[in-house]
Amino acid sequence: MRDIVFKNLTSTDHHKRDVVLSEAFVLNGVTTKTQKHFTYFVRDHALMHSPEELTEWIKRYASKGPQLKDLSVVKSYDSKVGEEKFEVKIIGNLYVLRDQDIYSVDFIQEFRIDRSGDGLKRQRKKL
Repeated sequence: MRDIVFKNLTSTDHHKRDVVLSEAFVLNGVTTKTQKHFTYFVRDHALMHSPEELTEWIKRYASKGPQLKDLSVVKSYDSKVGEEKFEVKIIGNLYVLRDQDIYSVDFIQEFRIDRSGDGLKRQRKKL
C-alpha cells in the first residue's frame, strides 16, 4: 500500500510558495519514504511597457542567466541497522517572463529517499 501526501502552500503576500509531495510504501520488508519539497520566493518584479524596456532589462539582469548557487548530494548507508538515506538539495535563481511582467525567483528544491528494514541489513556469515 502506498501513502501519498501532497501540499501546495502559498503565503498570504504571494511571495512564497511551498509544494511538498511525500510517498511511503513497504516492499519486501523494506520501508521506503520519498519526499520532494520545492520552495519558491519571488524576489523582484518589473513591469515592462515597451520592447525596448525589455531589451534593456535583459542586457542588465538576465544576461547573467539563471544561477545555480548551491548543489549538495548526501548519501549514507548503515548495513548493521538496515538504513539508507539519500538527499539532493539545489538552491538557485531563475527569471520568469509573463506577459509584460518579469519576476526574479529564488528557489530551493529538495529530494529525499529514506529506506529502512531487515532487507537492507547485511547478513553475517557463520563460520
